[in-house]
Amino acid sequence: IISQNDKKGQKGKNDPNGLPKGFCHAVQRSFIDYKNMILGTSVNIYEYIGKLQEDIKKIIEKGTPQQNGKTVGGADKVNDWWKGIEREMWDAVKSGIKTINKKQKKNGTYTGNECGVSPQ
Repeated sequence: IISQNDKKGQKGKNDPNGLPKGFCHAVQRSFIDYKNMILGTSVNIYEYIGKLQEDIKKIIEKGTPQQNGKTVGGADKVNDWWKGIEREMWDAVKSGIKTINKKQKKNGTYTGNECGVSPQ
């Protein structure tokens, strides 16, 4: 999905925040993809995504004593577990903003917040 380029013909143009056209949209869509895989709500048709969703669910349902200080386990905990890591996941996904910053600007002024707080 993300590989589809709906911004053809806009090469070299940037959004008002200085990032490449469509970059924030791609970052937000990646975050939503991860969220849907973890919650088991992905509509992706690829078989390996379905298997990945099952594996994630099994791991969370199995439960472990602690993951980053958070106790997890049981099917009813999947949503709670996601809410507990949601901020960390958003921070991880948007870390690409700082990477693109290094490639495009010598002194760099991107903070990582150019794509918003969280696309929940």
